[in-house]
Formats: sequence, C-alpha cells, structure tokens
Amino acid sequence: DGPRAEPSASLSPRARRGRTSSRSLSFPLSQSQAWTDLQPIPQDDGPNPVVPIAYSPHFVDVMNYFRAILKKQEYSPRALALTKEVIKVNPANYTGWLFRRECLLALKCDLKKELAFIDEIAQVSSKNYQLWHHRRVIIQELGEASSELKATTSALLEDPKNYHVWAHRQWVLRTFNLFDKELDFVDVLLEQDIRNNSAWNQRFFVFKNTTGFTREVIKSEIEYTFKALMKTPNNLSPWNYLRGLIKQEKFDMMEDVNKGTAGIYKKDSECAECLAFLIDLALEYPTAKKLKTASKMCENLRDNLSKIRAKYWDYQRDNVEKKLEEVEKKAS
Repeated sequence: DGPRAEPSASLSPRARRGRTSSRSLSFPLSQSQAWTDLQPIPQDDGPNPVVPIAYSPHFVDVMNYFRAILKKQEYSPRALALTKEVIKVNPANYTGWLFRRECLLALKCDLKKELAFIDEIAQVSSKNYQLWHHRRVIIQELGEASSELKATTSALLEDPKNYHVWAHRQWVLRTFNLFDKELDFVDVLLEQDIRNNSAWNQRFFVFKNTTGFTREVIKSEIEYTFKALMKTPNNLSPWNYLRGLIKQEKFDMMEDVNKGTAGIYKKDSECAECLAFLIDLALEYPTAKKLKTASKMCENLRDNLSKIRAKYWDYQRDNVEKKLEEVEKKAS
C-alpha cells in the first residue's frame, strides 16, 4: 500500500458512512457480522512468490480488511478502529498512520485523545518516523504544544540519542518558541552522559535559534566546553562543538581556545582528539611553527595513537605539508 495525500477535513457524507459505529473490533474480522458488507482484499504477491512472508493469521485478517476499507475510501468509526489495529501489528505502516489521520479529521475526533494513543505506541516503537510525523500533524491541527516537551523529555531520558524524538522536539521548540528552559534540559542530559553528541548538538541548536553566537555566548561556551574536556579529553563531541564555535562569523577568541587546548595537552599529551584538533587549528590558522608541529602530530597519530585511521593521518599530513609550502613560499 503506497503513500497517499494528506486529507481534507471536509469529506463527503458518503465517504464517512459505514455499516457500524462501534469503536471496538471483534477478531477475526472475517467472522464478524459487522464486516460482512466488505470483501477482504488479500495481498497480491504475484503468481509465484519466491519467498512469501509467513504473516500471522491475525495480521493477514487485519490487512485484508484494511485494503478493503482503503479501496472503499470509508471514513467511519469502524475504519478508525481498524487503523488502530493496523498500527499495532505494524507501527511503521505509513499508510495506516495516514489513513488514521484522514479518519480523525473527517470524524472531527478529539485530537488530544489521539496523543494518548501515540504515547502507547511510542512505548514499544519510539524510533519510528511515521509515529513522530503523525504526532507533528496532530499538534499542528491542535495549534498548541503544551504536552510536547514533557512527552519528548520522557522519550529522551529513555533513549537520549533517538533522532526522531530530537527532530520533533526541535520542531516544537521553533514552532511554538519554547526555548526558555531548554539549556537546563541539555545540562541534565550532559550530566548523565557527557559524550551524548545529540545533547551537544541541541546546545548548539538552542543558541543558534535564540541569542545567536554573540561574543559573550562564545566566551561562556568556550569555558563550558573546556570544563567538559578536562573531564573526558578524548570525547569527540565537545571538540566538534568547539570547532563549531570557531567557525562563527567574526570569531576573535583564539587566545581563549589556545589556552584551553594547551591545558588539555598538558593534562594528556597523548590525547588523540586533542592532537586532531590542533592539526585542524594549524591548517585553519597556519604558521610555519604550528604546521611543523602538526606534521609530527600526524605521524604520532598514524604510528601510535590512532593506527586504525592511518590513511587519514597520511592524508592530513599531506595537507599540512602543502600548507607549509605555501606559508614558507609567502615568507621568502
């Protein structure tokens, strides 16, 4: 069953009409009097399927009647009830979620109650694009998001790196301007796991969409980042966050960065991520001295500290040597 267009809320009376108004279903549907008016449509696997999937009898029953409802374009209470079972047997069924939205809008249902159903499915299938897209559409229809930060907070405390939840939370924050306590939430996640790259990304997202990277923000964030790095120097996430700060327009705090990096290097001179960062700095802000040191760092990473990425460090060393040639040529 392929994707379908989003529904219009105003559907014809005929399209809404069904033989039953019951919201509960009795299975199998093939033995229910409430569904005798529909001819179930089996899945068409062609005349000679090579490896047919061994669907359960319940799954087959539900999907056969779902195809029949789709073909009839029936937006009724029984159709809505059926979509619930379709989603339960396969939470990733895009058409099931989409047809459910059509039914909800056509029947003018209480959409706040739909959020409870979404929460129920999220308990067993939270890494599910279809579910979070459905939730977004419901929130758009409601026009308010009072429950969303709590819902996404619960999901992220269970799985702090769930991309689909993060995407929904970011949409909610931007759409309804709910940034007030977001940094506090990010701090909680980073206290739980300072290596949580998603939380570092969210921190960057908050500043980008609120104050922007003012000089005061950048200075404060450099301090915050180096405090984190003193705890876990080989943590790639804050090093990448620092790279993002440096790339901001009119950045003029290299002295702070150099001081912080020197502190990390003094703490652990064999920190591979620190050396990688220093190599990047040498390429970004080249001097002959920095580049000569960076070349030796590439060799140390290749031969000792990060052998698994040996070819990458050879590549970086070539970049350093080329940049050194340019610098020395300009100086002569």
